[in-house]
This record gives sequence, structure tokens and C-alpha cells, in this order.
Amino acid sequence: MKSFFEILKIKRLRLKGQKLLTKGDFEKAFPVFQKAVLLDNSYENIYNLALCQTALGKYEDAEAYLDKINQEIPGNEMILLTLAETKLMQKKWQESIDHFQKLTEINPRSESYKKYLALSKDEVEREKYVSSKMLLFKATEALQQKKDEEALKLLIEADETYPENANILNNIGSIYMLMKDYKNAYKYFSEALKYDRNNQRIKENILAARRKIKK
Repeated sequence: MKSFFEILKIKRLRLKGQKLLTKGDFEKAFPVFQKAVLLDNSYENIYNLALCQTALGKYEDAEAYLDKINQEIPGNEMILLTLAETKLMQKKWQESIDHFQKLTEINPRSESYKKYLALSKDEVEREKYVSSKMLLFKATEALQQKKDEEALKLLIEADETYPENANILNNIGSIYMLMKDYKNAYKYFSEALKYDRNNQRIKENILAARRKIKK
């Protein structure tokens, strides 16, 4: 049985990790959830750790955790969706197809699941998708090294490889903001919102770019 202080520490770690996840700071969130899992290997903590690994491109590690959770609690959409993504990024095509197929059966109204199922079956489009995600990771690394222009080139290539990806478009806009090219930033943020209309962060970015343009 865990002590009061252990329970409190687990809650604090989980809260800290979730805040970092919300900000998209997966590098910092990862060690936080590692500590949380060591103290409490609950499904929630393990999933959050796997989510960080997926975002950081550690697909094989994430897959091991997600496979285990999926066996214990099959049919959970969030777990199954993240697992399907790890299979897709590792080019385990048939396994990704099976998982996306399962998701469409669980939630037949989801257009997103149908789209990903079609993607995983399309030999050309799935390769483009994986390539664009790898370019996105390289761009993130370049940004961390403060190589903004290199990151921008990689992201534009990613957008050309697999268009209509809100995340890529939003990242391009963010770099233009760093470069103080607010008109291009606004353009790409607006484009990103077309493909993810409920994304609050993109909406905030559009407002920020608009304010800069008006100054």
C-alpha cells in the first residue's frame, strides 16, 4: 500500500507531465512520466509515457508499452489510435490496417478513422505520410539547435510531401513568427485551421499574427 506522500508525489508528477504534454514539450514530459511509472505503473501513466515516446519518434519502445495496455484493456480508442500510429510509422502496414479497421468498427461515425484506414491501405500515400513525419522530426531537431532556416526548409518539404497536415502548417507559421515574417505566419496559421478547425492553439496563433500585422 502506497503512503500518503507517495500518492501525493505521483499526482504531482502526473500533473506536471500532463501540463508539459499540453504545451507539446515532449522532451521534458518524457522523464517526468518515467518517474511516475516507476512509482505507479498505472495504465494512465504508461500511456502518457508511450505518448511521449511516439511524439519523440521512439516507436518501437512506445509499441511495446501500448501492445501491453491494449491486451489488458482492448477497445480503448486512444490507446488503439496511438498504437496504430506506431505501427504505421514503423511501416508495419498490415498491423496498422488491422488497428485502424478495428477503430472504424468501434466508432463507425469517425471520418478521421476512415481517412487513416484508407491511408494505411494506400501504398503511395502511406509512404508520403511517413516521410513527412520524419521530416517533421528533423525540423524539430533543427529548431532545438536554433537552426530556424533549416527547420523551415524541412517543414516546407514535409508540406509538399504530404499536404493538408495542420500540424506541419502550424509549425511553418510558428517559424515565420520567430523570423518576424507575420504575413506569412498568418497565411500558414490560417491554412492550418482549415484542416483542424477546433484547434485552440492554432486559433491563438492566428490572433497573435494578426495583432503583429496591425502594429
